[in-house]
Amino acid sequence: MSGKKRRKSKSGYRASAPVRPEIVEPPARQRTEVPNMLGWLYRGGGDSSFPSIPRALGRGFVTIGSSPVLLVAPFLLLFLSWLGLVALGLEGPPGRLVDLLALPPISTYFDALNGVTIYGFGATGLVAATGFLVVRAVFLSVLTGLVVERLEGRRASVLGVLRGLMAFPTVLAVNVLGLSMLILGSVILPLLGPGIGFLGSVLTLIAALFFFVFAPVAAVRERRGLQETLRRAARAALMPGSRHVLFCMFYIFLTLPVLVALAPGGNLLTVNPSAAMWAYALFCTFVHMGFLAAFAYRWMVAEPDVPEQSVRRRQPVRRTR
Repeated sequence: MSGKKRRKSKSGYRASAPVRPEIVEPPARQRTEVPNMLGWLYRGGGDSSFPSIPRALGRGFVTIGSSPVLLVAPFLLLFLSWLGLVALGLEGPPGRLVDLLALPPISTYFDALNGVTIYGFGATGLVAATGFLVVRAVFLSVLTGLVVERLEGRRASVLGVLRGLMAFPTVLAVNVLGLSMLILGSVILPLLGPGIGFLGSVLTLIAALFFFVFAPVAAVRERRGLQETLRRAARAALMPGSRHVLFCMFYIFLTLPVLVALAPGGNLLTVNPSAAMWAYALFCTFVHMGFLAAFAYRWMVAEPDVPEQSVRRRQPVRRTR
């Protein structure tokens, strides 16, 4: 019997002996090597908090087209803006109607161009461009507030106008930063030669839209301080898998070369645009508003996942033997 107890004790000891589990590491994913100088452009793939570009555009254009206020208000602002510029001395071309209500920095570029056209180069033209920029910031603030209110499921009303006006400091800062980038680029880029200079000017427009386009929407929604709002807008733009740079490039290339080139009689020097030109300008304004709503929709969907702190790139872990 003692032998049985001994055998039971021995077998029980063996069963309770600790067994170290085998650690099986999953195979490392193959990643495409990206040069360090262009690494900031590579945001990775996979799941993303942002809706797809086609879905955002569809939601944006449906939002604008289904709201009489969001259709009439931009058209009225377009007409009043053209009358104001003509009253100040602008003699055309009417092709500028195409991007008169575009998003910054496209609209900022046209503000500077209109200031130089009316008042010439120098301090007077710069002051005029700054004045146009302030007026545009008011317009964009109001329109952003109305768009956000409509995307939230409410009717566009006076409340949306007030919410937009409260975001005016942020919208003005976005326009000022865009104008500063354009001025700085116009001074430095010509020194690099015509080819690189032209490419740099296009990249400047894309970069300004990339980093600042979410800021007006974030200001309307969150009401944070100016600095924190701009930082959150930049963090959202840099979130992995957003395809945000592709969306910005699409908007820049559509609004500058394509829409301007297709304007009927857009290069004529006249203050009386034709009926076809007015119809085309109204269509382009609808396109700009659709993109504004699309960018706003993307921000509102991804807003809960925007990090509060800057996302640092993960450093490779070195194993010690």
